[in-house]
Amino acid sequence: MNASNLITLVITVFAEDRPGIVRTLSDTALKYNASWQESSLSRLCGQFTGIVHFEVTKDKQDSLEAALTALHEEDIHVTVHQGAKVKDDSEDVNGLYIMVEANDRPGIVQEITQTLADNNVNVDNIDTEVSSASMAGYMLFKAHLSLAMPEDMSESDLEEILEDVSDDLMVSVLEE
Repeated sequence: MNASNLITLVITVFAEDRPGIVRTLSDTALKYNASWQESSLSRLCGQFTGIVHFEVTKDKQDSLEAALTALHEEDIHVTVHQGAKVKDDSEDVNGLYIMVEANDRPGIVQEITQTLADNNVNVDNIDTEVSSASMAGYMLFKAHLSLAMPEDMSESDLEEILEDVSDDLMVSVLEE
């Protein structure tokens, strides 16, 4: 494909989870010779959702968008995001992968993310779950976070900042 003739297309997708959703998306992209650049797709609570970045030639853009939107007939709901700006995420960042654990309570995600935002830490990815704390009789909140930190922030700085959120919050730095 001629790079000057390419259009960036970013979509979000949502459907009740079942086998074949990704295949349907990839079949549709292939039909219009679109290149699947990157994606983040997942299943949660019996639902399938995600974001996909395609590159397609200008002459096939409208047809691809129409075909993706028409997938609602198969109960796959696609939204095309017009004018989405795609940035190169490959540059080096001060990245860190952590796990946070605490007693579950309303507002815990807000407390953590507010603290991160206040300290100019970007959340690249977050996966959360709540499970029973074995033999303790209460629910335990766990979050795995991939973070992009300011260049002058160390791992220990981040741990200290987050552990100040509450007495029961523990931070573990993980290997990616």
